[in-house]
Amino acid sequence: MPLASDEPLVTFNRSLINKGATCGFKVKWTRQFKAFCTSPSVKFWMEVAMYLLFIVYQSYVILTKVGREGDNCTLNTQKVILLVWFGMLLIDEFIQAVNLGHFSVWFNVIWNKIDAVMYMINIMGLILVHIPAKSEGGTECKIDDDNYDVGRVLLSISSILFILRLIHMFISDKYLGPTVLMINKMLKDFKVFLTMLMMVLIAFGVGYAVVLTEPSDFTKEKTPTIIGGIFFYTFFQMYGELFVDDLGSEDGAEYFPITQTEEGGTRKRSSFRTGVVIALVGIYMGVVVLMLVNILIAMFSDTYSKIKQRQEVIFKFQRLELLMEMEESYLPPPFSIIHFVVGLIIDKKQAKRDQSNRHAHAQDNKWFDTVIRSAVIDCLEDYLKNKRQKEGTEVQTLLQTNTRYLKEKVQQLQIYMETMNFNMQSGFGELRSFINTE
Repeated sequence: MPLASDEPLVTFNRSLINKGATCGFKVKWTRQFKAFCTSPSVKFWMEVAMYLLFIVYQSYVILTKVGREGDNCTLNTQKVILLVWFGMLLIDEFIQAVNLGHFSVWFNVIWNKIDAVMYMINIMGLILVHIPAKSEGGTECKIDDDNYDVGRVLLSISSILFILRLIHMFISDKYLGPTVLMINKMLKDFKVFLTMLMMVLIAFGVGYAVVLTEPSDFTKEKTPTIIGGIFFYTFFQMYGELFVDDLGSEDGAEYFPITQTEEGGTRKRSSFRTGVVIALVGIYMGVVVLMLVNILIAMFSDTYSKIKQRQEVIFKFQRLELLMEMEESYLPPPFSIIHFVVGLIIDKKQAKRDQSNRHAHAQDNKWFDTVIRSAVIDCLEDYLKNKRQKEGTEVQTLLQTNTRYLKEKVQQLQIYMETMNFNMQSGFGELRSFINTE
């Protein structure tokens, strides 16, 4: 999983060192070491190395120290170290979910979903392989056989998932990173294929059973075997195991056995029914191999071409996500507990410091609020006073203007009345003269 040579995963910050050299002073080696250790590139490779070491150690403990009898069924030093290491991985995932702000955001990432399933299976497996059997009076430790078998199977599945989880580390490479996304997208295509395949598989499996069985064959002992045969034959026929000799036998198939008659004898299957089964096998292989598999190949090819066209952009986004993930912790598990504890102590001291600062600021703010409040009150009073004066001046001006306007109108009215009186007197005089003349 080498990093792309043309686009390094951000080496440690040399600007501080170069600045110190150009300014004529030497940067302390502790600051250089911190800048080196906190660089995303170093943290990435440290996490990869510690994860590989965890896988090797877990495999060693499960293979050699987890047993059902003797010292292997009790907690020992190796198991305690494994549990602590595993617990640090869980705490690291929990911190990631907290930093994202909401658990649903963390769970939307496909790798986190795999982690959740992987850790759950591993926890159940570790619990089951340590459940003791019922005591029979002896002092020797012994694990319950049924629980132990289930626990070993769960630990096997979790070990597979832990190793496959290393694929996530490929996103640091320019060419392997987009390939990881291709696998994710192809899994969605594979779901569609499995849906169609299950329909075909069950259809032909039931067809085999209808041809090769009789109602009398479904006894209490043989019914589970027949139901298993419906899936067994069609599933392995996809991989080339056709079971022609078994299904075409007149004496009965392994999963579709012939029940003895009431007289104690056995009946033979007719050549017609065995021939029909062989024909169904041929049709089934044609549908699965020629049609469904080619549909799956076409879907994979389409997904591959779409990812390949956007390979450069996808790689840069994956690189950014990896850098953001590396910024969350200085040390990989299990040493991340050191960073976690130190962070809690620093946060506690910072909280006390903030509380004292808030108290001092509260006193300062109280004095400042008093000064500001008095200044605001003074400004408000001046504003209201000026506003009243301005409003009073405006009223006086308005009254004076209206008074002047009224005086002018009254004068005009007086002139008009005087004119009317003069005209009326002149008219009456002329009328009186005219009457006297007549």
